[in-house]
Amino acid sequence: MTTKYAGIAMMVGILLSIVASLLYPGNTLVNGVDQTDFPAALEVIADAPTLAHAMVFLSILAMLLISFGAYGLFPLATRLGGLSGTLLKFGIIISIIEWSINIIGLGMRHFVTHLNQRASNAAAGSEDQILLEETALVIHTTLTAVFLAFITIYPFATMLVGYGVGKLIQTMNAFKIGANVLLVSGAAGLITYLAAMFVPGDEPVVYLMIFNILLFIGSICLFIVGLGMYRGSEGLSEEAASS
Repeated sequence: MTTKYAGIAMMVGILLSIVASLLYPGNTLVNGVDQTDFPAALEVIADAPTLAHAMVFLSILAMLLISFGAYGLFPLATRLGGLSGTLLKFGIIISIIEWSINIIGLGMRHFVTHLNQRASNAAAGSEDQILLEETALVIHTTLTAVFLAFITIYPFATMLVGYGVGKLIQTMNAFKIGANVLLVSGAAGLITYLAAMFVPGDEPVVYLMIFNILLFIGSICLFIVGLGMYRGSEGLSEEAASS
């Protein structure tokens, strides 16, 4: 029963994260801009502060729900045992750390939006307005480093969870395929990260676009795993694990 609720949390969290990402100002659907152009990204946020606050809150809620869903896999990892069970447990732990880092970055986005609101209410051209705008830009630039930490951990967490969940499921079905694709997307994320760090030439926005696609694929795979937990599929329920 606990695993079923964890599966629901996982699915709801994934859906919320996708909606929040699509509707956040400056992203895909709302005045999309190059996110590596920090002043342009800040300008879009300043134009829609209420929407920005709402989508950041939804994203934080999504991270908490997904973390709860992943935690629901822990008893199954314990019963799996062996190296596979240990790797799955470690993958769950670093996944929760990864999503916690993301929450820190989202909190910084909240503060950046707040600073933009205060700057817009200050007298035009005043020292207060200039200081608030400069501070918002500095924090927005800094939170990129926080998200880079998230991107660094993501491939390892994704590969371990995908591998471990795949080991939980003995028969080939949609849920095992989802776990295997999760493993592959994590490996692709690691290759993309290493290329971005060590291969000169391409624009950062290219790697960011690739990583966003991999994040979306990984999210769909986690949704499929959550569906399997909700349905009590073979290997993804406490009852099945104990039988």
